[in-house]
Amino acid sequence: MKTRLSSAIQRLGIPLLSVLAIAAAGVAFDLRALGQSPSALIAPAPKESKHKKHTPPPDPTPHPSISIPVTPLGFAPPALFYLGDRLAQVSLNFIDEDRLLFTFRIPGLIAREHAPARPNLTEDFSHEERNIRALVLSLPSGKVTAEAVWRLHDFGRYLWMLKDHRFFLRDRNLVQTGDASLHLEPFLRFPGLVKSIELDPRQQLLVANTVELPAPQAKERDRSESKPEPNSEVASTSPTGVFRMDDSSDAKPETQRLLRILRMEDGKVLLFTRVDHGVIHLPVDGEGYYDAIRGNGPNWLISYRDFSGFDTPVLPVESTCYPSLDVLAPGLILASACTADGGRKLIALTRAKHRLWEVSTPPTWVWPVLVQEGPRLARATLDVTHPIGPSAPLDREDIRGQNIQVYDLATGRLALTVPASPVLDGGGGFALSPSGQRLAVLNAGAIQIFDLPPAPPLPSEPPAHP
Repeated sequence: MKTRLSSAIQRLGIPLLSVLAIAAAGVAFDLRALGQSPSALIAPAPKESKHKKHTPPPDPTPHPSISIPVTPLGFAPPALFYLGDRLAQVSLNFIDEDRLLFTFRIPGLIAREHAPARPNLTEDFSHEERNIRALVLSLPSGKVTAEAVWRLHDFGRYLWMLKDHRFFLRDRNLVQTGDASLHLEPFLRFPGLVKSIELDPRQQLLVANTVELPAPQAKERDRSESKPEPNSEVASTSPTGVFRMDDSSDAKPETQRLLRILRMEDGKVLLFTRVDHGVIHLPVDGEGYYDAIRGNGPNWLISYRDFSGFDTPVLPVESTCYPSLDVLAPGLILASACTADGGRKLIALTRAKHRLWEVSTPPTWVWPVLVQEGPRLARATLDVTHPIGPSAPLDREDIRGQNIQVYDLATGRLALTVPASPVLDGGGGFALSPSGQRLAVLNAGAIQIFDLPPAPPLPSEPPAHP
């Protein structure tokens, strides 16, 4: 039965649907005037079940597959007042895919040694002493399989890993070889303090910077008359089997800096030269080394110079400073160029004149330390609050932390970035496994192991004599 209102509307000739539309509009207007939405008239959707599983967003932070606490091993972070001196405080290396060599300074009293009658090491740190604990750790358990304590006498870098599960240990002017049992054998003794050691990618050549006392002029004259040219000098061998350079007993008190290139198999000196000051980084590869030749403005030409003195141009790069060069693999060179904003541009080049990739890094990533194994490169940098320079020096308070970046050598792809702590500005707190598929980092009170997928293969190396 119809109501009186509907009958009256029909008598006026107004369709019922129009009236309902007008009424709805009026309701909407009234609701807006009250600060409400017309959707308030729509019944709310049913609430989701309280028992529905919540899915958290993915965590971008990589997590280690293995974590070995270092406090039970006797490790304690170096004192903060060493920060900025870039001293070698720690070393962390893979012996193979499943064993680590971890070394660090331990406190304790050291017996005083009698000074030699004629000391031939005159650098500032040549008579400092410290005890270094060396541990071989098995993965994944972290079990100690070998242990030793080494007594060293300066704060320079002391350990370099070799490719045959052995390592170099340096103490002042003596270089020894060690194995996974931490057994040491003498290898090479220089007549002065060894400031740096570098190896070519195949580990056939050794490059050493030393500080030595020069021999008397008379003996130098006699040596030049009775021996061949310097680039054919051969290290003598002592009865103990140690390769020794000629070490005169009546040397002058002044020192000289020398750079030598030696053949690993027999200790023969291929080349040597005197250096005015500092330590020379020589990127040796095969039968020569790389150099950057300055052109106009920021232009540099990367060149390969063989030991006979013949130059082969590689490729040009742009840099506002001398681009540092590092050999990553036979025929593969990394040029670290400076940009106008104070940052770095990493440029991978081949001796076959191919530019593989370029990667830019911010100006607040400073003091890089490189480690290369297999098809990957790990690069440690300090993260600081501002770019550093002559007018903006670096203070301890400016250091925010340290991070490790891992790159694929073939493509330059950033495979992993992780933090490291404590900050070790002299390097040593990270390592790549021989395959490049594991990264070990000293961080947050533990040695953390990160697994990586296989990297793309490296390009074929150029012929030995381009």
